[in-house]
Amino acid sequence: MPRITITTTIKAVHEVPEGLTIEQVRHQALPFLSEDEEATDDVVCRQDSALARVYMGAHAPVMQSVEHSIVEGSA
Repeated sequence: MPRITITTTIKAVHEVPEGLTIEQVRHQALPFLSEDEEATDDVVCRQDSALARVYMGAHAPVMQSVEHSIVEGSA
């Protein structure tokens, strides 16, 4: 059976206040983002609901993952 991959990308660009480094932002923000399981669960649930509609019933994902990153610049 063929497989599909669903990718949900959320991007936010922020101004960094003078005197704050990217390392400081990462150190403080990444652990908080990783702890926010409720928001992660909401995204995964939305993907599951979309496929349940398409497949007209229950389905089981082969794999699901969420990744957080903070990089310099805007992409």
